[in-house]
Amino acid sequence: MATRKRGINLAMIPSVSGGLGHVTRTLKLARGLEQADPSLNISYILDEHRLRPFNVDAVRKTGYPVQILPSPIRHERDAIVREILGEVDVVVEDTSRRLIAYRRILPRIKAWISIPMLPLWDEVFMDWPRLEHADHILYAYPGVMPLPEELEPFRDKITVTGPILDPVAPDRAAGRRRLGLAEDERYILYSPRGFPFGRTFGRRVINGVVGAYIRLRLERPELRLVLSAVDDLARIQHPTLPPLDQIEGVILQGVVTPEVAWDCLAGADLAIVEGTSTLFDAAVARTPVLMVPGKIYETALEGTWVEAHDAGVVIWVEDVTRATMLRGMRRALEPNAAADRSARLHELVGTDGREVAVETVLRIIQDKVGR
Repeated sequence: MATRKRGINLAMIPSVSGGLGHVTRTLKLARGLEQADPSLNISYILDEHRLRPFNVDAVRKTGYPVQILPSPIRHERDAIVREILGEVDVVVEDTSRRLIAYRRILPRIKAWISIPMLPLWDEVFMDWPRLEHADHILYAYPGVMPLPEELEPFRDKITVTGPILDPVAPDRAAGRRRLGLAEDERYILYSPRGFPFGRTFGRRVINGVVGAYIRLRLERPELRLVLSAVDDLARIQHPTLPPLDQIEGVILQGVVTPEVAWDCLAGADLAIVEGTSTLFDAAVARTPVLMVPGKIYETALEGTWVEAHDAGVVIWVEDVTRATMLRGMRRALEPNAAADRSARLHELVGTDGREVAVETVLRIIQDKVGR
């Protein structure tokens, strides 16, 4: 890894086998670290194993240097891994724990900080030997999602940060102006993101969302539907829907910069969310949410507490149809109730996680690397 300036070389290694959540979380942490210590040389290393090109595009738009780490065969391993990671001093890894084995051949790495996600199956328990080799662990979930028992053995090297988020949302009106919206236009935001929860889940949701929008727009002609992070239109096109690029009021966006994505979310009248990252960002932005929880434990847990606290409208994927989505959108767009739900979501998620995470990472760097 080429050094851009004198200072400590810090590599962000997010999981890139699913949606954008790990990329966006590490990006928020990177921005906070950069503000707190401009001398850090921050770059991104993306694991080739199960890499989705969608994530590569998103990371490249951040402006940070990016390298792909191949999955080498044994006789190539040392040379390839050292070429990519040999100059790194500190690693912040988000749900890419398998790479911690490379520490054995990377003596320059003085600190490895791991950010786990809640388990899909039982991998947090099964990965305890890997976590033994992490210098510190950041648990980046709110109080309504307490530390799982699998992580209790590592309590002495865990910091519960809360969600790592941009602490201040863009001004809603400014965000809408930046997107070129007319004063009287309103919009619903949904980001298919290449269907990270699988094709069956994704096609069911987009059929419900777009079908419901077409009917709702008959009642509310000022309403728009922004489909963001669309990298492959053919992939998300449902056979029973009209061509998405020909539906009146539908705005298609490709993979955009984080700043534009943030503006889109902050300016929306309603966000259709499936996963952790967009849910938590909506909480900061106080954007009302209609949640269809993804088919993993983490998002199912989130859907449960969002529903229990009436912090958003929740429709489980088994119940998604055009009719149920239409009813859900109407309910979620009711102004007074939407404002109350958004306030509850904001309070539940919190906004100080990035500050805690930045302070912790800088402390670990000071302890392990020095200045």
